[in-house]
Amino acid sequence: MGDDRAAVTHRRVLNIALPVVLANVTLPILGAVDTAVVGQMGAAAPIGAVGIGAIILGAFYWLFGFLRMGTVGIASQALGAGQHGEVAALLTRVLLLGGGGGVVFVILQQPLFWLAFQLSPASPEVEDLASQYMTIRILSAPAAIAMFGITGWLVAQERTRAVLVIQLWMNGLNVALDLWFVLGLGWGVEGVAIATFVAEWSGLALAIWLCRHTFITPLWRDWSQVFDRARL
Repeated sequence: MGDDRAAVTHRRVLNIALPVVLANVTLPILGAVDTAVVGQMGAAAPIGAVGIGAIILGAFYWLFGFLRMGTVGIASQALGAGQHGEVAALLTRVLLLGGGGGVVFVILQQPLFWLAFQLSPASPEVEDLASQYMTIRILSAPAAIAMFGITGWLVAQERTRAVLVIQLWMNGLNVALDLWFVLGLGWGVEGVAIATFVAEWSGLALAIWLCRHTFITPLWRDWSQVFDRARL
């Protein structure tokens, strides 16, 4: 590890931290924008449905929040030790773990939604609309949860500007599609769910593209390293 990497300056810390702070500020925007756009429909039930749906899905997804901070620590250690094979394998590992966790949520969506409404009941109309919203949005759970891991991986490499770019892209696309689907096409609650679904999957696609330098090497598909039980 060279002196340039080891040197810690205020400028370097600021260059790493500021994009992360800005990216974190944008995290709740997907659900908030959905609620704001639905508010233009002039009815209370859709607002409540999108609000409660976003909260429920956010709570489920954050069960995998450890992927982000855990990946930051592990990837930083591997990078500092010059273990480039482990760094690449870790990217594959977190994508598989996040994607797999999202698939589990998709499969178990009905009992999970039932449990959520038991803990936080609402009117039948709101629950019905919230179910419609969540049924569509949960299809992007693999992308949303995998993003925790890939974000942590990027932060560990001090590529926090890439994290900010991803968040800005997702939020910008979500706003544009919300306005088009809801105000332009009149799709209502389902429209905002589809907009967020597209934004989350496109965000993952952009994140993978930003990591393309890793995927052009064979290290990311060293399956013995990826599934090393000591590192899982």
